[in-house]
Amino acid sequence: MRLPAPPEALRIARALTGFSQQEAADLAGVTRRYISTAETSESMFDLNLALVDFYISRGIEFLGEAKIGTEVRGAGAKWSAPDPASLPEERSQFQAENVGICFPAARALLNKTQKVIADETGLSVATVKALERGDHWAESSETMQGYYERNHVEFLGWSDAATKRFYGVGVRWMRSLPISS
Repeated sequence: MRLPAPPEALRIARALTGFSQQEAADLAGVTRRYISTAETSESMFDLNLALVDFYISRGIEFLGEAKIGTEVRGAGAKWSAPDPASLPEERSQFQAENVGICFPAARALLNKTQKVIADETGLSVATVKALERGDHWAESSETMQGYYERNHVEFLGWSDAATKRFYGVGVRWMRSLPISS
């Protein structure tokens, strides 16, 4: 039996791919309303699995540990990644990022707006937007990363020192949180 992805994992996958709800719907062959419903509800099993297949075909890997009758622990999503010991030519098959932290994916996991993140971090909305585009200002980036980590978001990925590129970038709920029953 295949397990569906939690709604927050679908939001992360869309944030990682950079698709709007409409773009994801068009590419996956569903309506924007289906995307919206699947990202906020666990009731559409077949649609959820169709979206899981769609994002997997784009290189996304879904994460989580589950026991029957409990919430998924460590739910999240990331770009599939090569083994860090792999040869450079093997790595070309995988999505590589210029930045090792994906703030839009972290925000998608928390299901909050940029304005709410700005209010809760003390940063301006313009700064939040800039950091989500990949701009890097040490103090502001540390503030954002610390905020997400205090809210139980775990950042994933590893860097290739030779190319200064990042593989396996994504987020998930920290696995140290207990599985609820």
